[in-house]
Amino acid sequence: MDPRDASLTVPGDCVRWCASQPPELAVLDDMVAIDLDWWNTRLDCHKIPVRLAGRDPDGQQVDTGIAFLRRGDLQRSTCTLEFGNGWWDLTALYLCAAWLYAHPHRGRSRRFVDVRNWTTPQQPFSVISAAFAACERSPALIDAGPIREWSGWPKAPGVGPSLLSLYCWAVHADDADRPQLLDQQAVSSLIRHGWLENPSVPGFSVARYTRYTDLLHHWARQAGTTAELVEMWLTHTWRERVAAADRLRDNHTA
Repeated sequence: MDPRDASLTVPGDCVRWCASQPPELAVLDDMVAIDLDWWNTRLDCHKIPVRLAGRDPDGQQVDTGIAFLRRGDLQRSTCTLEFGNGWWDLTALYLCAAWLYAHPHRGRSRRFVDVRNWTTPQQPFSVISAAFAACERSPALIDAGPIREWSGWPKAPGVGPSLLSLYCWAVHADDADRPQLLDQQAVSSLIRHGWLENPSVPGFSVARYTRYTDLLHHWARQAGTTAELVEMWLTHTWRERVAAADRLRDNHTA
């Protein structure tokens, strides 16, 4: 853990909120509705060998229409969706993108991520495959070598730090210090609670991301909970703060 963060203590409100949440349900069953046709049409048009699937209201696997996707479906160890294309890592990344962009309490940019690299047209997925390898090492993102960006993140066409962090979370289910989802709301909330860092998620380096993840695990150990729940509390409390400010503004303008 970074010594600059050693004095930061988990807030009491965080401890109480996390204690009231069942970790498996709150995290792995965090569910969104995704438009499979929107994603799969674009995957076909871009000649990306992936087709996304989800569950219908009866729990049956479907690959068309509106479907439900759990956070647990993003990771190898708990995913119950069946895929026959052999591109698990590529499928996992697009599942992460679909879940992240559809989530009402996460980044809402609705955009298609094209991970192909056209500098090597005969091997359009060579760059993203190298990024997957860097993400899947333990610890994640270490020793990425020449495939690094200036920030230390592996080169990954069209993929920003938030999406790449969620992919790292998905592939490291068994790690004690598991990579955590990098969310702008969580970062803003951490800064409000005394974390001294640059608040802009798109400008995060791997070193800053590692510091962020280490602090989440530090607070989780203090609270006797999981880093995922600490991160969820940070986003929850930030939304509550924004909603309260909006209500106050509306009352003043009414």
